[in-house]
Amino acid sequence: MTEIPTRFDHTKEAEIYQKWEKAGEFKPKGSGEPFSIIIPPPNVTGDLHLGHALTYGLQDTVARHARRHGKKVLMVPGADHAAIAVQALVEKKIQKEKGLSRTQLGREKFLEEVQDWTAHYLPRVKESLKRFGLSADWGHFRFTMDEHSQLAVKTAFVELYEKKLIYRGEYLVNWDPKLQTAISDDEVLNEDRPAKLYWLKYGPLTVATSRPETQFGDVAIAVNPKDKRYEKYVGQEVEIVLATGQKKKLPVIADEFVDPEFGTGAVKITPAHDKNDFEAGQRHNLPVVQTIDKYGKLTDLAGEWAGLKALEAREPIVKKLEELGLVEKVTDYNARVAISERSGAIIEPLISTQWFMKTTELKDAALKAVKLGDIKFTPKNVEKVYFHWLNNLHDWCISRQLWWGHELPVWHCQNWSAKTKSQKSNPKNNEGFIVALEKPKVCPICGECAMEQDPDTLDTWFSAGLWPLATLGWPDKTAPDLKEYYPTSFLETGQDILFFWVARMIMMSQALTGEIPFKEVLFHGLILDDQGKKMSKSKGNTMDPLALIDKYGSDALRMSLIGGNSPGLPQRYTETKLLKYRNFVTKIWNAARFVASTGNSKSQIPNPKQLDETEKKFLEKLSRLEESNHKDFKTYKLGLALEELYEFFWHDFADQLLEYEKKVLLESADETRKAQAEAVLQDSLKRLLVLLSDFAPFLVTEINQTMFDA
Repeated sequence: MTEIPTRFDHTKEAEIYQKWEKAGEFKPKGSGEPFSIIIPPPNVTGDLHLGHALTYGLQDTVARHARRHGKKVLMVPGADHAAIAVQALVEKKIQKEKGLSRTQLGREKFLEEVQDWTAHYLPRVKESLKRFGLSADWGHFRFTMDEHSQLAVKTAFVELYEKKLIYRGEYLVNWDPKLQTAISDDEVLNEDRPAKLYWLKYGPLTVATSRPETQFGDVAIAVNPKDKRYEKYVGQEVEIVLATGQKKKLPVIADEFVDPEFGTGAVKITPAHDKNDFEAGQRHNLPVVQTIDKYGKLTDLAGEWAGLKALEAREPIVKKLEELGLVEKVTDYNARVAISERSGAIIEPLISTQWFMKTTELKDAALKAVKLGDIKFTPKNVEKVYFHWLNNLHDWCISRQLWWGHELPVWHCQNWSAKTKSQKSNPKNNEGFIVALEKPKVCPICGECAMEQDPDTLDTWFSAGLWPLATLGWPDKTAPDLKEYYPTSFLETGQDILFFWVARMIMMSQALTGEIPFKEVLFHGLILDDQGKKMSKSKGNTMDPLALIDKYGSDALRMSLIGGNSPGLPQRYTETKLLKYRNFVTKIWNAARFVASTGNSKSQIPNPKQLDETEKKFLEKLSRLEESNHKDFKTYKLGLALEELYEFFWHDFADQLLEYEKKVLLESADETRKAQAEAVLQDSLKRLLVLLSDFAPFLVTEINQTMFDA
C-alpha cells in the first residue's frame, strides 16, 4: 500500500466533489421511497455567509442520511433574484461608479446593469454551494427569474386572480421613500427611539401626538367609548385651528382602539398616514386626506411648509403652533419607528393603489395544516409563533414599484375612461385592465389601442412562495417530478423567514393545488458572535465561510456549525469551535490510517464466538450508538447525533478500543487473536464511517478510496 499522508488534505475537496458529480452520485436512484428537498434559494446579492453554510450543511446531512437508508433522494438547488435587495445594491453601484441615479440611467440600461450583476454572482453562488458539499442534482437547478419560473409566476397570478384571491385596490401601505416602493409588513423593522409627544389644543379638547406635521390630514378626533371624560363630545363637531391659521371642524368619534391611558385619551385621526387611523377611518366612513407625498414631503395642504420633508417640517410647525397658543406642553416619549429593512429609510404609511393577495381568506387552511399535523414544525414551539402571525394577518400587498422583478401579467387599455367603463359591451372590463398570460393582439376593452403592461413588479416573496411547485415542473400538472416528489418531504430554513417564506409557500400551494408544499420543516436559529450579538457586515463581526473552508475544510466547518446545536436555538460561534472539529477530522484520519495498516481485507467481520469482554461491550455500545443515531435523525436532533458520534469515536473507539487492539497486535503471538483484533477494528471503523459520512462526506470518501479501495 502506498504511503498514506498523516493528515487529511482538505484542498482535495473540490476534486472529490467533481468525481461525485461525474459519477451521478446526486441524481435520484433506486426504487425506494421518494424523498425530496428544495433548498432555500440564496439571494444573488453577493457571496454566501455563515448562515448559508449552516442551512445547507443541515439539509445535506439529512439528504445523505436518507440516501444511505435507501430513499430515492432529490435535492433541488437554485437561487433567488432578490428583487428589492439587488435593485438597492445596483442603485448604489451605479451611483458610485457613474454618478447616476436609477431614473437618470433609465429602465432598460438599469436592467442591463442588473443582468451583469446576476451574471457575476450566480456562478459564485453555485460554486459556493458545491464547496459546502451540497449533494444536489444540478440538472434541476432553478433561478427565480429563469424562463420556467417566469411562466410559473404569471400562471399563478392569473389563476389566483381568476379565483378572486388577487385584487387591485387603494389601501394604506408601508412606503419606502428611498426605494420608492411599497413593502410588506414583514420587511419593516420596528425600532424604539427617543421622541417627543406634543400636547396640542384641538378646540375644547387636547390631543397628544408624536406627529404634529400630519395635522393637515386630520379628519376626526377619537376617544374610547368607555371614557366618561368625553361622553358629551361624541357625535359632535369641534372647531380646531391649524398651524396655517386655517380653521377646521372635526367630528368626535368613539372607537375602542383608543387607549384612555395614552396622553389625554383623545387622539387625532389621520387615515392617510397611520395604520390604526386608516382602519378607524374605514370603520367610521371617514375621508382620506393625503398630506405627505411619496417622497416623504408635505403637500400643498401644509401651506408655507409644502415641499419640506415631514420630519424637517415638524419643529417649524410646532413653533408656529406655540405662537398661536395651541401647544399645551411637550413631553419625552419612547416612539416605535418603522424602518425599511432594505434601505434603512423611515417608513411612511401612504395611501396607494396596489395589488393585493387575499391571504386573510387562505389563513384558515394554513392554520389547519399545521394544527392537524399534516405539516410538522421542529422545534414545535414555532407553531405558536406561526399561529399568532396568521391570526393577526392582513391581506398581502404583492406589487412593488421596482424595475427588477417579475412583471405583472396585467394589461391596461390606453383609451379607458368613464365612457368605455360604462359601455355595456364590456361588462367584465370595467376597470380598464385585463389579467392574461400574454398581451392581447386586440384590446378587448376599446378594440383600438395597443395595451400597455402594468409597470409594477411582484414582491420577491411571491415567486419564492411558488418555489416547491416551480422547481418540480408546475404549472405543468403532468410533470413527472411533480407527480413523484410533491408534496416535498423536508425543508430546512431560518426561523426568521417563517412569515416571509414558509407561511406563504403553504398558503400559495394550498390555493393553487389544494395540497401542502412540504411535510416537515426544521428551523435553525441565528448564528451569533462570541458576545452573543447577531453577525452583520456593518458590525464587522462576520466570518467568511469560504475563507474558513480554505483554512480548515468543508467537513470541519459543517460539523462545527451543527455539533451541539439544538433546533431553533441561536448559537454563539467562534473559530475555537471550528478548531475542535478540525482536530476531530485529523483524529478520524489517523485512526483510519492505523486501522488500514493492520490488514487488507475489504470485508473482515469479527467472529462473535471469539470476542472477549472488552470487544463485546464495545460492539454492543456501537450498536446502541447506531440506533440512537437513527432516532436522533428522525427527530432532527442532528447536533446531538454528531456530539454522540464525536464522543464515541474519540474516546470509545480511538482512545480505548484502538489502543486495546493495538496492544494485542504488538504483543500477542496468537495469529488467530491478531486476526480477530484486525477484524474488530476494520468492522467497527467501517460502521463508524457510515455514520460519519452524513456529517463529513469529503473525509469519509477520501478515507474509503485511499485506505480501503472502496
